[in-house]
Amino acid sequence: MFQSDGHERPKKRFDSWYDQRLVIRKGEDILASIDDDAIKEIQRLKLAWKYWDDQSELSMEPFRAGAAVGVRSLINVNHVALAKLAISILWRAGASEMEDFKNFLVSETLLEQARLVVIGHHKFDPTVFPIKVFQFGTKGPLHNLTPMNHELSRADGAKEKFFRIFANGLFFHVTDTTSSQPDDIGKANWYLRASGKLDVLCMDFEKSAQNEFATSVFSHFASQQSSSGKQT
Repeated sequence: MFQSDGHERPKKRFDSWYDQRLVIRKGEDILASIDDDAIKEIQRLKLAWKYWDDQSELSMEPFRAGAAVGVRSLINVNHVALAKLAISILWRAGASEMEDFKNFLVSETLLEQARLVVIGHHKFDPTVFPIKVFQFGTKGPLHNLTPMNHELSRADGAKEKFFRIFANGLFFHVTDTTSSQPDDIGKANWYLRASGKLDVLCMDFEKSAQNEFATSVFSHFASQQSSSGKQT
């Protein structure tokens, strides 16, 4: 594997972002169970790039040309499985002391609430963790990003801070409820909550800022590989 921040030369990595100092064996089993439940649902619903080949498999309701290409209206969705995955990644990244996550900032209050959900002491509460689900409805190169802090400007002029969690074409936006609450959580079907229905907004990867970042990283990596080849 290789890793890049988009600025420095890509580095070779022989393991993942897994932080071995974060949990004991019992914690590993808890996290593995959360991952397994969510992966089964992600695969069934074709939410990640690796689980679909052609865009027609997504059965999108198309939009006019733009950054968003359509919406998928899904039924019988295991909301809790997807929510616990997002919350567990939020906790793993926020609680880790690995260098990779040094710029990902989560308050101690929210980290503790996430930890209690992960270990099963608290149920998933969509008012504490409002989570929207998105996916890229067009394909790009397989890659992952570390979780990031973001902020958006709402139609009412207010700022809403959220955490962006991405993996292989699927991403979650988790509102930082220590600073704000989304104004549409009671109206929209694109939040994870106690419902079988879920609307997933599908984005065009080629028109995304992430595409520009990924392209620069892969170009940087290719030039490095070419340079290394000349040396040998």
